[in-house]
Amino acid sequence: MSEQIELMMRQVKLGGMAKEWRSVQFESPEQYVTDLLKLELREREANRINRMVKTAGFRVLKTLDDFVWGSAIQLPSGLSAAYMEELGFLPPKENLIFMGTVGTGKTHLATAIALKACQEGRRVRFYTAASLANILLERNNKGTLNNYLSTLKKVELIVIDEVGFVPLHKDAAELLFQVISDCYEQRSLIITSNLEFSQWNTVFGDNRLTAALVDRLIHHSHIVIFSGESYRLTQSMQRQRTR
Repeated sequence: MSEQIELMMRQVKLGGMAKEWRSVQFESPEQYVTDLLKLELREREANRINRMVKTAGFRVLKTLDDFVWGSAIQLPSGLSAAYMEELGFLPPKENLIFMGTVGTGKTHLATAIALKACQEGRRVRFYTAASLANILLERNNKGTLNNYLSTLKKVELIVIDEVGFVPLHKDAAELLFQVISDCYEQRSLIITSNLEFSQWNTVFGDNRLTAALVDRLIHHSHIVIFSGESYRLTQSMQRQRTR
């Protein structure tokens, strides 16, 4: 009988109940049904969050618990670590720009903040600058760019990682500018870069476009500077010393 009950639950799409119904204690009909429904709702919410994390496109999952706020991270006046960790920048549609040398934790923090946003039920997309540029070019060539841009307009937070690693084709730079412009005062961005703004023209290839992009981007933005040695290099050297 128990197996038949579980089968029927799954047939009517009550997977959460099917997994846990045996553990629910019966005290009254109302309490029992309520507890069963809570199980199902909890399972559906967990599945929804998992789908959102998968759809976001993270390369590697990183958490805030694993991130170390060191003295090499320089926060601007008025910005705190708690404000970023608690996603305070999302309601006013502010941006976070993480700038600094390679391996200093920019991508880790961007990923961890975006993952928390997903876990709170917010729509997120994660790209490298090169991967987003390639997607935009491909969509443009196929005639589906407008549809893709429409999906991005439903997102609350877009992460663009590694701006500056790879110079962009002129058409790709213009399309990326369009995405950033569309986000202005509509949704938040987190951008990481190993280059100062004065060097971004080496990425986008056009001084006027770069100036317009930076001007649009830094309005309503918090710029966080990451300095110091590469975490990866430091950890590698420590491992070698212990051998």
